[in-house]
Amino acid sequence: MKVLRDKKAIAFFLLPGLIVYSIMVMIPIGVSVYYSMIDWDGIGPKKFVGINNFIKLFRDDVFVRAFSNNLIYIVIVMSLQLGLGFIIAVLLTYLKKGRGFIQTVYYIPSVITVIAIAQLFTSFYSYEPIGLFNIFREWIGLEPIAFLSEYKTVLAAVASVEGWQYIGIYMIIFYSALVSVSPDILEAARIDGATELQLLFRVRIPSIANVIMLACILSLVGALRGFAAPMNMTKGGPNHRSEILATYMYKKAFTSRDYGYGSAIAVVIVVLSIIGVLLISRYMDREDT
Repeated sequence: MKVLRDKKAIAFFLLPGLIVYSIMVMIPIGVSVYYSMIDWDGIGPKKFVGINNFIKLFRDDVFVRAFSNNLIYIVIVMSLQLGLGFIIAVLLTYLKKGRGFIQTVYYIPSVITVIAIAQLFTSFYSYEPIGLFNIFREWIGLEPIAFLSEYKTVLAAVASVEGWQYIGIYMIIFYSALVSVSPDILEAARIDGATELQLLFRVRIPSIANVIMLACILSLVGALRGFAAPMNMTKGGPNHRSEILATYMYKKAFTSRDYGYGSAIAVVIVVLSIIGVLLISRYMDREDT
């Protein structure tokens, strides 16, 4: 396998992917950075304004609201996707029968379009006519709630949709990593008197640390660019209580036709994604040492 040691051969095989990645990702990011420094309505002349769009961002109450909402949105989405995904994956390792069926059931929502899932949950949250969740509340003696209209519930309700939809993906990722841990290591730990919880926290989790880091990065970036569910269900309302960065970016760029300002928000999303990835990577590297 001399070809695997040849740097020129490696570069040759990486080049097509790098070109496609540059065209589909890097160039659009560069264009967004350029547009973030101009004032343009998409039709008239472009006016260079430098960093004024970014200065306006932090004086914009709606942007500040969207930014803080996005942080809460990320916490909810990652907690559901990673937390429940990991718990289900661990339980599956002890299951003897029906494992494939359960994996399929949890994975099916991941391949359904987000719009369909959002419409489904909109009917579940419905106050009038009464939806499924409010029917459950009535059964246990609680008053119905307008989940998508109440200030206190709307953000959590919208974030839970994306969090729930992709649990199956992370379940598969974690399960594949857990079953790849050497049985010899687990058996040796059991012989030494380790309990199942000790096996989980001292053997299994450290053994799949890199997979956990990858899952955290995927979930974080996915939550930061979340758009379809909140836009379809609430359009950022009521009174921007479910507004997140992606929905606000869309409104400014394509509704208000302020492409420069919308591009500035897009750049902020990219920067936050990069910072999040670097923080997760550094934390996991520190844990390894």
